[in-house]
Amino acid sequence: AHTTHLNDRVIREPAVMRRQVDHHLARARAIGRRASTQARATVWESVVAVERAVSTLYPNVTIDIVGDRSAQVRVERQDLDEMLGNLVENAAKYGHGRVFVTVDAPAGGKVAIQIEDDGPGIAQAPREELFTRGKRLDTTGKPGTGLGLAIVRDVAEIYGGSVALDESEDLGGLLITLSLPEAPKLV
Repeated sequence: AHTTHLNDRVIREPAVMRRQVDHHLARARAIGRRASTQARATVWESVVAVERAVSTLYPNVTIDIVGDRSAQVRVERQDLDEMLGNLVENAAKYGHGRVFVTVDAPAGGKVAIQIEDDGPGIAQAPREELFTRGKRLDTTGKPGTGLGLAIVRDVAEIYGGSVALDESEDLGGLLITLSLPEAPKLV
């Protein structure tokens, strides 16, 4: 009986995850359409909140934050928290103990947030595969759905932003740049 229950759960969970993902993206699309006038979040506040949460999960990881404390983006705070939470948690999970987050000052109408880790990095060829929903390059058995980066990119693009993967020159691992539209200054 226990095996049947487990099999039912294994079959049910991906469907539940897909529904949750679809719901989240639909919500983000609706918010994204009106984001140009209403949505506003201070990146630094979001990064600090995410750093606290991730540090609780990964107490042996040092997360350093530098950059522009006043930069604001045209994104709902909850969506910004979810995108950054996903990226910073991945950096903590796959790195060797150091994560570096840089919030760039707005330039060209965008704010760039860079997340770097000291992990093994990812060869250039399979990087794009990380954006495929359900695709995982990790074979270590660490928990995760493989939906993370795909959702981050989907939500970023809904808001007019982007996600790019590169190699961290400073730490040697992965460098992810989340670029989001700057919120206009309040007069």
